[in-house]
Amino acid sequence: MRREYLWALVTLVIAIALALVLLSLATDDPRSQPVPDLKPSVYDKKLDRLDRRGVEGAYSSRVALLYTNWMTDTTQASQDRALRGHRKARQIYIEIMTAIDARDPEGAEK
Repeated sequence: MRREYLWALVTLVIAIALALVLLSLATDDPRSQPVPDLKPSVYDKKLDRLDRRGVEGAYSSRVALLYTNWMTDTTQASQDRALRGHRKARQIYIEIMTAIDARDPEGAEK
């Protein structure tokens, strides 16, 4: 009986140590760290214009893919996925373009 108690205690200590290690790894995740700002450059205006084109191209590609999938699979579930994806794509487009507009107000669409 005493040996079983010892093994249970050892197992518990190992489980707690493992949980602490996993917790420390999860909190050091580099993806959860804020993205540092870029240093100013003489190319910023051109890069902002290229960023705008990139966002527009990505948005167009994503929406085209959503509609292609919907036209291929005409079920209600496919329609719902397409509509949710479209809303998400619009939301992301607006967020990114708003951030670019804040950096480059001269390039914003009137």
